[in-house]
This record gives sequence, structure tokens and C-alpha cells, in this order.
Amino acid sequence: MKRLYLLGFTHDLKGVVFAERKGAKNATVWLPIDDAFADALRKLERARTDKAEGRARKRKEEPIAEGEGGRPLPPVGRSPVAGGMRPREIQQLLREGRSINSVAEASKTSREWVERLAEPVIAERVGVVRMAQNAMMPRPRLGPSGLPLGEAVRRNLKERRAPLETIERLDDAWDARLARAGGWRVFLRFNHRGKRRTAEWEFHKGRRQILPRNRLAGQLGWWPMQDADEPDTVETPEDTGEIDADGAMLMELEQVRRRPPAKRKPRPKPKRKPPAKRKAVARRRRPSR
Repeated sequence: MKRLYLLGFTHDLKGVVFAERKGAKNATVWLPIDDAFADALRKLERARTDKAEGRARKRKEEPIAEGEGGRPLPPVGRSPVAGGMRPREIQQLLREGRSINSVAEASKTSREWVERLAEPVIAERVGVVRMAQNAMMPRPRLGPSGLPLGEAVRRNLKERRAPLETIERLDDAWDARLARAGGWRVFLRFNHRGKRRTAEWEFHKGRRQILPRNRLAGQLGWWPMQDADEPDTVETPEDTGEIDADGAMLMELEQVRRRPPAKRKPRPKPKRKPPAKRKAVARRRRPSR
């Protein structure tokens, strides 16, 4: 039996959505909520209540959630260690991309406490990624992209025959971090030909502006305007676009291939030499009779 992980509910409040992998950001399965499902939930709640009451008879009170060392965790909003980091400082480190273990070590607090503070930060980073995927990235001398960043990246990878595994895991390959100088950094990490590729963009939430920070990001995030309405299909074998050893897409060659062929100027006709003038021959006069 396969396990699913709950992510939330649909916009119309008629179903719930699940993910097939733990920690996934996008839902892959949804389940409608009908009367039978609601009845099953009520039965489950009654069964759990009866089970909890049975345990309550054996002991006077429910156990309190404890952290490391058997100490109870304080409510969110108060620091568990006197003189340690404040919750906002811990969340700031999490926004910058620090791992939970490193933040717990730096703040001298328990991992359980940091995990509780990390939940709203993870949701914020996921929201920044979605906003960046809907932004249009411009390129010098080419103008804005014809497709949003997320769709442009997907089409470019498909056009250059990225592995199917990379395309399927593309939704989980995005991440966002808050830079110390201000603004967000959006990352896309994927494997290609045995190497780890990373595309990085700079995103400003207020202006909805997305700018590339390396060559791979500039080539993956842009799609020509005239091809934006074309169906998302795989190119024919004549396409030679690929990712080079430095991890950069050969987008420039593709743009040259997309340009219409230049009109050839008609060759000037060679000028013909005028015929040579014949020398006039003096006619001899016949003697008169």
C-alpha cells in the first residue's frame, strides 16, 4: 500500500490534495470530499477519542511534548533558552538557506524547537518560488520572455532532450533564499550527464522582477515571443541543442537557427560588350558608260 502525504485542500473546498513524496511542494493526487468520506472521518475521530479516554483512565493527564533532555517545549513566540537567539533571528537564518541542524547548533537550541519555527519559513520560501515562476525574465537586445519563468525553463529543457527523470522532478528542484544584501535568490538544481547544474536568478517581490545571475539561468529562463503560442512538443532529431561542459545551454545557436533565412540579393547580370564597329569599306565607283 502506497502512502500519501497531505498538503492541503482545493480552492473550491471540495477536496484535499496529497503528495506522493515526503517534503514535496506540489500535489500529485487529489481526493473529493463526499458524505461517505466525512462519515469516515467522524468515525475515526470518535475512535481516537475513545482510545484517548481509555489511556486517560490509567494516568491523570496527557504527557507534555518534550524536547531534548526531557524539558517541555515552550509555546511558539518564546525562546526556549535564556540568553539564546530570538525566534525572528532563527527564522532569518532559515530564510538564508541554513539547515535545521546548523541553526540549532548556532542558536544553542533543540532541533524540535527549530523545526517548529521553520514551518512558516518553508511556506514563505515556497511562495517566493511560485511568484518567481510566474514572472517574465528579460534579456538584453531580445526583450522580455514570451513565457513565464517556470514554463520557459520546462520548454527549454524538453527542447534540449533533458532526461525524463529531470523533467518529472522539476517541481521539487526549485528553492529560494533571502540574500543578506536584500532581495531573494531563486535556484534550480538538476542533474545532467552526471553533473550537478545550478541556475540562479535574483527576484524582487515588490516589482515582480526576475533577473539571471549566471549564464545557465539567462538561457533557460527566456523563450522567444513568436514561439510562445506553439504547442509544447519535442523537437525533431535535427535539433542539436545541448548543455555544454560548463553547464550552459547553447541557446544562442538555437536563436540563430530560429531566425528566418536572409533574402539573397539578385546577382547583377554581366554587362555585354557592345559589338565591334565594322570599318566602312569604300565602294568603288563604276565607270560611267
